[in-house]
Amino acid sequence: MISLSDVYDALREQDARLFVYDIGFTAAATIEQDGKYAVFYDPSAVRTTAALKECLAHECGHCATGATHRVASPWDLIEKHEYKANRWAIERFLPYPALCRAMRAGLTEPWQLAEWFDVPQSFIERALSYYHEARGLRFSPDAPDSADAECSGLGA
Repeated sequence: MISLSDVYDALREQDARLFVYDIGFTAAATIEQDGKYAVFYDPSAVRTTAALKECLAHECGHCATGATHRVASPWDLIEKHEYKANRWAIERFLPYPALCRAMRAGLTEPWQLAEWFDVPQSFIERALSYYHEARGLRFSPDAPDSADAECSGLGA
Protein backbone atom coordinates (compact mmCIF):
# COMPACT_ATOMS: atom_id res chain seq x y z
CA MET A 1 0.00 0.00 0.00
CA ILE A 2 1.20 3.48 -0.83
CA SER A 3 0.47 6.04 1.87
CA LEU A 4 -0.07 9.72 1.34
CA SER A 5 2.76 10.24 3.84
CA ASP A 6 5.10 8.37 1.46
CA VAL A 7 4.22 10.81 -1.29
CA TYR A 8 4.61 13.85 0.97
CA ASP A 9 8.00 12.48 2.09
CA ALA A 10 9.08 12.19 -1.55
CA LEU A 11 8.07 15.80 -2.16
CA ARG A 12 10.10 16.87 0.88
CA GLU A 13 13.10 14.90 -0.45
CA GLN A 14 12.86 16.97 -3.62
CA ASP A 15 12.60 20.14 -1.52
CA ALA A 16 9.34 20.91 -3.32
CA ARG A 17 6.76 23.19 -1.78
CA LEU A 18 3.14 22.06 -2.00
CA PHE A 19 0.32 24.55 -2.49
CA VAL A 20 -3.42 24.07 -2.67
CA TYR A 21 -4.74 26.27 -5.45
CA ASP A 22 -7.83 26.45 -7.66
CA ILE A 23 -6.00 25.85 -10.93
CA GLY A 24 -9.15 25.45 -12.98
CA PHE A 25 -7.70 23.63 -15.99
CA THR A 26 -5.82 20.67 -14.49
CA ALA A 27 -5.56 18.71 -11.26
CA ALA A 28 -1.95 19.72 -10.59
CA ALA A 29 1.02 21.58 -12.00
CA THR A 30 4.68 21.91 -11.14
CA ILE A 31 6.65 25.11 -11.55
CA GLU A 32 10.43 25.35 -11.42
CA GLN A 33 12.40 28.52 -10.85
CA ASP A 34 16.12 28.62 -10.18
CA GLY A 35 16.19 24.91 -9.31
CA LYS A 36 13.37 25.20 -6.76
CA TYR A 37 10.02 23.50 -7.30
CA ALA A 38 6.47 24.38 -6.36
CA VAL A 39 3.67 21.86 -6.82
CA PHE A 40 0.14 23.21 -7.03
CA TYR A 41 -2.85 20.93 -6.79
CA ASP A 42 -6.53 21.67 -7.17
CA PRO A 43 -8.59 19.71 -4.62
CA SER A 44 -11.76 20.24 -6.66
CA ALA A 45 -10.16 18.20 -9.47
CA VAL A 46 -8.95 15.33 -7.27
CA ARG A 47 -11.83 13.34 -5.84
CA THR A 48 -10.17 10.50 -3.92
CA THR A 49 -7.10 9.97 -1.78
CA ALA A 50 -5.92 7.35 -4.27
CA ALA A 51 -6.14 9.89 -7.09
CA LEU A 52 -4.34 12.49 -4.97
CA LYS A 53 -1.46 10.05 -4.38
CA GLU A 54 -1.11 9.36 -8.10
CA CYS A 55 -1.36 13.04 -8.95
CA LEU A 56 1.25 14.16 -6.42
CA ALA A 57 3.56 11.22 -7.19
CA HIS A 58 3.52 12.30 -10.84
CA GLU A 59 4.24 15.93 -9.93
CA CYS A 60 7.06 14.77 -7.65
CA GLY A 61 8.41 12.96 -10.70
CA HIS A 62 8.65 16.30 -12.49
CA CYS A 63 10.70 17.67 -9.58
CA ALA A 64 12.95 14.60 -9.30
CA THR A 65 13.73 14.45 -13.02
CA GLY A 66 13.76 18.18 -13.73
CA ALA A 67 11.22 17.51 -16.46
CA THR A 68 9.46 20.85 -16.61
CA HIS A 69 8.73 22.98 -19.65
CA ARG A 70 7.16 26.24 -20.71
CA VAL A 71 3.41 26.22 -21.18
CA ALA A 72 3.85 26.95 -24.91
CA SER A 73 6.41 24.15 -25.43
CA PRO A 74 6.08 21.84 -28.43
CA TRP A 75 3.81 18.85 -27.86
CA ASP A 76 6.63 16.32 -28.29
CA LEU A 77 8.66 17.96 -25.50
CA ILE A 78 5.63 18.05 -23.20
CA GLU A 79 4.96 14.34 -23.84
CA LYS A 80 8.62 13.51 -23.17
CA HIS A 81 8.49 15.34 -19.83
CA GLU A 82 5.18 13.72 -18.86
CA TYR A 83 6.66 10.30 -19.66
CA LYS A 84 9.72 11.01 -17.47
CA ALA A 85 7.53 12.11 -14.55
CA ASN A 86 5.32 9.04 -14.91
CA ARG A 87 8.33 6.72 -15.15
CA TRP A 88 9.83 8.17 -11.97
CA ALA A 89 6.51 7.89 -10.08
CA ILE A 90 6.08 4.27 -11.18
CA GLU A 91 9.62 3.22 -10.26
CA ARG A 92 9.39 4.98 -6.89
CA PHE A 93 5.87 4.01 -5.79
CA LEU A 94 5.08 0.85 -7.79
CA PRO A 95 8.45 -0.88 -8.06
CA TYR A 96 8.55 -4.06 -10.08
CA PRO A 97 9.42 -6.33 -7.13
CA ALA A 98 6.45 -4.99 -5.12
CA LEU A 99 4.10 -5.68 -8.03
CA CYS A 100 5.56 -9.18 -8.30
CA ARG A 101 5.02 -9.86 -4.59
CA ALA A 102 1.41 -8.71 -4.83
CA MET A 103 0.83 -10.89 -7.87
CA ARG A 104 2.37 -13.94 -6.17
CA ALA A 105 -0.06 -13.29 -3.31
CA GLY A 106 -2.90 -13.76 -5.81
CA LEU A 107 -3.64 -10.17 -6.84
CA THR A 108 -3.48 -10.57 -10.61
CA GLU A 109 -6.16 -8.22 -11.90
CA PRO A 110 -5.37 -4.51 -12.31
CA TRP A 111 -8.34 -3.57 -10.13
CA GLN A 112 -7.08 -5.88 -7.35
CA LEU A 113 -3.62 -4.34 -7.52
CA ALA A 114 -5.17 -0.86 -7.47
CA GLU A 115 -7.10 -1.71 -4.33
CA TRP A 116 -4.03 -3.25 -2.68
CA PHE A 117 -1.72 -0.31 -3.44
CA ASP A 118 -4.60 2.17 -2.92
CA VAL A 119 -4.03 3.98 -6.19
CA PRO A 120 -6.24 4.39 -9.27
CA GLN A 121 -6.40 1.45 -11.66
CA SER A 122 -5.03 3.71 -14.40
CA PHE A 123 -1.78 4.09 -12.40
CA ILE A 124 -1.46 0.29 -12.12
CA GLU A 125 -2.16 -0.15 -15.84
CA ARG A 126 0.44 2.49 -16.70
CA ALA A 127 2.98 0.71 -14.46
CA LEU A 128 2.27 -2.71 -15.98
CA SER A 129 2.61 -1.25 -19.46
CA TYR A 130 5.84 0.54 -18.56
CA TYR A 131 7.48 -2.55 -17.08
CA HIS A 132 6.38 -4.77 -19.95
CA GLU A 133 6.80 -2.47 -22.96
CA ALA A 134 9.60 -0.10 -21.96
CA ARG A 135 11.64 -2.33 -19.67
CA GLY A 136 10.88 -5.67 -21.32
CA LEU A 137 9.96 -7.27 -18.00
CA ARG A 138 7.36 -10.02 -17.88
CA PHE A 139 4.73 -11.09 -15.44
CA SER A 140 4.80 -14.90 -15.68
CA PRO A 141 4.57 -17.86 -13.26
CA ASP A 142 7.09 -18.98 -10.65
CA ALA A 143 9.87 -16.48 -11.20
CA PRO A 144 12.12 -15.15 -8.44
CA ASP A 145 11.67 -11.73 -6.87
CA SER A 146 14.22 -9.68 -8.79
CA ALA A 147 14.01 -6.68 -11.09
CA ASP A 148 15.63 -8.72 -13.88
CA ALA A 149 13.41 -11.75 -13.52
CA GLU A 150 9.84 -12.46 -14.40
CA CYS A 151 7.13 -12.71 -11.78
CA SER A 152 3.87 -14.54 -11.47
CA GLY A 153 0.60 -12.89 -12.32
CA LEU A 154 -0.56 -11.27 -15.50
CA GLY A 155 0.52 -13.10 -18.59
CA ALA A 156 1.59 -9.89 -20.27
